[in-house]
Amino acid sequence: METAQRYNGLVQRVREEFGESIVALRRDIHREPELGFDTRKTAEKVLDALDGLPLEVQTGVAENGVVATLEGSGNGPTVGLRADMDALPIREQTNLPFASEVEGRMHACGHDGHTSMLAGAARALSGMRDQLQGDVRFFFQPAEEGGGGGRVMVEEGAADGVDSIFALHLWPGLPFGVAATRPGPIMAASDAFEMKVRGTGGHGAFPHETADAVVMAAQIITALQTLVSREADPVEPAVVSVGEISAGSAFNIIPGEVRLGGTVRTLDADLRQRMPERLEELARGVANGMRGDVELDYDFSYPVAANDPEAARRALAVAGSLFGGDHARELPNPSMGGEDFAFFLEKLPGAFVWLGVGEDVPRLHTSAFAFDEEILPRGAALLTALALETLSSR
Repeated sequence: METAQRYNGLVQRVREEFGESIVALRRDIHREPELGFDTRKTAEKVLDALDGLPLEVQTGVAENGVVATLEGSGNGPTVGLRADMDALPIREQTNLPFASEVEGRMHACGHDGHTSMLAGAARALSGMRDQLQGDVRFFFQPAEEGGGGGRVMVEEGAADGVDSIFALHLWPGLPFGVAATRPGPIMAASDAFEMKVRGTGGHGAFPHETADAVVMAAQIITALQTLVSREADPVEPAVVSVGEISAGSAFNIIPGEVRLGGTVRTLDADLRQRMPERLEELARGVANGMRGDVELDYDFSYPVAANDPEAARRALAVAGSLFGGDHARELPNPSMGGEDFAFFLEKLPGAFVWLGVGEDVPRLHTSAFAFDEEILPRGAALLTALALETLSSR
């Protein structure tokens, strides 16, 4: 059967049969956002959505993750589909009727949508078992936002026996309904650092009697940008950003210590490994020249999310068949954002796919982020089609 014929009408079918339940689940999750690994209520909502389906369900994976397996009718490979469940510590300002009911938390990165789309795909695929020449494993993962829940799931063996894997991410800035991905790197390695800049404090009226840690920190922040502009190959993308500065207790006291927190993003493995040493050498050189010193704590957090070329091509072909050729795009460049689906892609061939929610939608990780829920059945249909295509392309 031709790919275009196989998926003809799939979006409409998913919308008609499962659209209401997908949207209802998204809103239920959105009202009660949970952070990190503490996604117990979200997991319970997922389990309720999967109730009655012919799935082998495992709970408590990576603390509060859910893994469900659907056995097909054939003795073929196993394809994985993954969604993230956690929210962000952001105060919601969307005025949605189902806005967050938990002060200081919201789903500002679309994970409520990802989870509901995956639950919808599980429902759709459960009704197509006779078409599955293999198994489908659904991963509902906690702690994507900095906790590394994907790493924990992989370490606990949840991905063992899976042959390939796919995930979607709702993406503002991309036209509505457009699926986009690329072979090779699609998201950067995301690492974090904390630096203590130490000097000698004193009275603000007598700076000559101090080694001013604030001035040192200011010089260090400026100097760190040379790691990108003068030490990294100009054709190799890299980012060094300081996002946190804390120091002092009064306007007229020069503090003896300043804390800096920041992130480093890279795509090249060798450059990533060199960054901690060069960052520390540069900062220490600046501080030593001003009679101070630094202490660096560097965390290699998320690796590069690198798509398998064949899986990326398959994802684009399926999206083009499902939505129309003008709604499938190969990305020219990766994003410097980080994504812990990278831990699955280190172990398995697969693809991470962006699904556009509109060019004028507020950006991810902002208090105003919201999207048209019509995208949800489209995403569920795409996940469904990716599983069907993978298990029929042996």
